[in-house]
Amino acid sequence: MQAPTAGRFPYAETLATYRASGKHFVARNVTARLDGLRDNWQRIEGAEVDRRRLDDFLFVALDKVDGRYDYASYCALPVLGLDRMTAPGLTRREVLCQRDAAQLALLGDLAGFELDALEGTAEILPEKRPAPDLARRRLRLVLAALRPTLERESIVLRNAGPEGDARSVADHARARVSKAWRHRLDASMIPVHVVHDEYLFLRVLQSFEVTFAWIATVLQEAVSALPTAPARAVERLKLANVLLREALRLFPLIGSLQPAAFHDFRRFTEGASAIQSTGYKRVEALCSAPGAERLNSVAYRSVPQVQEEVRAGVPSLSAALETLRDDRASEPDDLALLDAEMTEFARQLGRWRQAHFELARRYLGERGGTGYTEGVPYLAETRQIPVFRSSPPGSS
Repeated sequence: MQAPTAGRFPYAETLATYRASGKHFVARNVTARLDGLRDNWQRIEGAEVDRRRLDDFLFVALDKVDGRYDYASYCALPVLGLDRMTAPGLTRREVLCQRDAAQLALLGDLAGFELDALEGTAEILPEKRPAPDLARRRLRLVLAALRPTLERESIVLRNAGPEGDARSVADHARARVSKAWRHRLDASMIPVHVVHDEYLFLRVLQSFEVTFAWIATVLQEAVSALPTAPARAVERLKLANVLLREALRLFPLIGSLQPAAFHDFRRFTEGASAIQSTGYKRVEALCSAPGAERLNSVAYRSVPQVQEEVRAGVPSLSAALETLRDDRASEPDDLALLDAEMTEFARQLGRWRQAHFELARRYLGERGGTGYTEGVPYLAETRQIPVFRSSPPGSS
């Protein structure tokens, strides 16, 4: 009997089966076959890249079966390759180019799905389709969220209305994504149910996570640069501010979810919550090391990798800044520039927290969170956490 080959795994057929019912309801005989494949992993042949791709897919597809379903597996972040998507040492242009490629791929794909649904050709997630007016508003919101990316990518829209412009963006996205990204896009759409709006929900969450992964990378570089190259730290902070400001454009789009549709698929997402976002927590910890109470709270227990990094003493901007301030050789101009960028970053992150809180309050009300948290009360409390725990750089 010929050994299975990773490169020949039937992704299309498997994804079609999952999407026909939603991951929560996929038949046991289907997951049993996948589980059996994983049990015989040593027999699977193929190139390392194909084996890694299949391993990531099985990790996400079998999360509920394994009893380890969480935010990362719900968003299929391993399939997207988020853990290896960023790289240090890139120029501002290179960072934006790579992040824009991911943003265009994810939101361009979303635009294509919404257009297909509007035109009656979408085959998956058929329940609770949005009315035409809402669908067109979503297309405008996708275009608004993508505007900075479109400008940098020199994609000129022809003012052909929301449908015409969105079709142009979707076509550009399909033409520009690599073969690897096409696979990531397809294999990362594994909803838990069959409600139309979950497609939008997943793509927006994935877009947030890509951006926060890049912000964390850039902030880490700022921390490393602060002691000896404050000008480099300022440049990295400026870039972090650009990324965070553009991430805020996603909130109106996710705010177009239909409440009834959201609550329909949310019933099957228990155990997955944004509180488990490694990217967001890493950004928070890079700004200021959390106090003992927060570090030992559910917020950081939900991201054990970041919790361990903090306990190991990963430096933060606040700590590096204190060291720089104590250095009498520090240039006042450097401190003033750092002050401006850190103040702006704190303001933007405050806006992000407030928008997240308002969104949760609108859709959840008094309901608890899906990550075994208190939901809205938790977000109301965390809005008050200082972004930086030191006084403004220029105040000493």
